[in-house]
Amino acid sequence: MYGYVIPSYAKEWQHKFKQYDPKLRLRWSVDQAPGRFLLERKTVYFYLPDWVERGTDRAIQLKDCYRKVMVVAPNELRYVLESLALTDIQRLGGAKVLAERLLLAEDKEMELMDRQRNADLEAVSSEAYDYLAWREQRRISMGGYGV
Repeated sequence: MYGYVIPSYAKEWQHKFKQYDPKLRLRWSVDQAPGRFLLERKTVYFYLPDWVERGTDRAIQLKDCYRKVMVVAPNELRYVLESLALTDIQRLGGAKVLAERLLLAEDKEMELMDRQRNADLEAVSSEAYDYLAWREQRRISMGGYGV
């Protein structure tokens, strides 16, 4: 049941994943999460580990030159394409574009924090000025308290 053979209901998802990215494949997990699928992507290994236990998912990935993208429960297969689209750096324009977007978002957040800090400082200083003016009797209270 585990390994390369997948059930018929998963074959249509396998086809959709291949349309999204031809280097993706879906297979049953052997050891990491029995009863779950592994979504893997074809890759190039620049170095191979000295020793990997035979019959494990890692051994299969090394032999076939794949890397794990995600572990998926059978009932969650319908959410994989949306998740891939949301997290795919190449769809966003590459790592440089993503880094620029993150820096712009960080700059915007810092600007908003500075504005809030300035607004808080103005509010505190205004209260302090009013309190000091009242204490120095440059202002009087017209509220009628204590009358």
